[in-house]
Amino acid sequence: MNTMSTTVIARLGAWLSSLRYEDLPSDVVEHMKLCLLDGIGCGLFGARQPWGSMVSELASELGGRPGVTLFGRGETASPPNAALANGTAIHGYEIDDVHVSSSLHPAAVTIPAALAVAEAEGRSGRDLLLALAAGYEIGIRVGICAGVSHSTSGFHVTGTVGTFAAAAAAASCLKLDATASAHAIALGATQASGLYAARKGAMAKRFHAGRAAESGVLAALLARKGFTGALNGIEAQSGGFMSTMKGQFDPETILEGLGENWECRRVGFKLYAACASAHTTIDAVRELTAAGLRADNLQHLTISLSKKGAMNVGWPYQPVDIVSAQMNGSFAAAIQLLEGDAFVKQYRQDRLADPDVLTLIAKMEFRHEPELDAGGAANRHRVTAVARMTDGRVLETDVPHRTGSAERPVGRQRIEQKFFSLCDGIVPPAQAHAIASTIATMDAQATLRELGRHLSATH
Repeated sequence: MNTMSTTVIARLGAWLSSLRYEDLPSDVVEHMKLCLLDGIGCGLFGARQPWGSMVSELASELGGRPGVTLFGRGETASPPNAALANGTAIHGYEIDDVHVSSSLHPAAVTIPAALAVAEAEGRSGRDLLLALAAGYEIGIRVGICAGVSHSTSGFHVTGTVGTFAAAAAAASCLKLDATASAHAIALGATQASGLYAARKGAMAKRFHAGRAAESGVLAALLARKGFTGALNGIEAQSGGFMSTMKGQFDPETILEGLGENWECRRVGFKLYAACASAHTTIDAVRELTAAGLRADNLQHLTISLSKKGAMNVGWPYQPVDIVSAQMNGSFAAAIQLLEGDAFVKQYRQDRLADPDVLTLIAKMEFRHEPELDAGGAANRHRVTAVARMTDGRVLETDVPHRTGSAERPVGRQRIEQKFFSLCDGIVPPAQAHAIASTIATMDAQATLRELGRHLSATH
């Protein structure tokens, strides 16, 4: 017996190739539609940012076989290049979806890869939804297995684990058999990359998602031609993903309940334009504000976080650029206290070094509280907040989970509102409604031509 057939990747490939749309629970299908709507809203907004424009322009210039839609542009690009651009756009403003215990932003890597291949291959809406569910599920499960030890090791999870999700989604759209699907996943694994230093001021963090999406498409296209990858690429004790990138758990756990316990159901949405680790801080400030805290009566604010939270957002703020503000907890707390919100309009260049913001930040302390690590990755966003006020009062709150998470869901209507808000000024209202309507009926769409037409340049 070939022992390679028993590897985790080989079994993922077998599951992926045998999965059919009819196997998907109805709530998974509906959640994928909502993730698609949210991701596309993020992508249309992100494509208009400087970094989104740069990568889209490059994708068009690189040439290759065109034909795949670039968000908000009249030109098209080859499938890998379109995935690169659209993935960068979706992850382009810290508003794309997130799965907490895997630390993965699945939309930014899965949607671009699936859309690129599905559009190029003339697939149906059901094919797209199937690919999204498969890509989300495989990527999330690898991320859960990698755990906090991986996500605190200096790698950006969306750049590393994202290649698994993108490769699986692209392989699904290509309808690869079990062997080719496994090699696609393996080829995705060997391209995993992304250094988390980029969170403190660089466009590179946005690029990680696009690069992972591009890598997944390349992996699947190569696998279709017979190109092979290392099927023991997850669990190999030397040179495997988990051994090399400090994975936390037994790789076999990736397969537990596969196709029965759908982790993609637990993908949540972001209502603030900041690192997800800062969202509970924003929620805490909102609660304290409701209890009487204001910018002019704050004496000192202490935020206690988990190790992962402190690493992500607890570092001393410096006004470098928008991404550094979005990845910083003290800026998030200050802007929420000053403006009563922390969405895209609050994260703008003129606020980065605003004296009012910096004055408030000077009154804040972010610290790691080891007791908050006890809940593991699933509770890594928990914060406790203590505000001392100028009149001597002390306000306290404990926020275990962020608004929009699986534990604190906000519902379809709120995500639709977010989508239309992101589209405002980017595409005409009629076009935004056409996109939403097309996605809502995605399981009835024979092709993706209608969606592609609505996602191209405004009209």
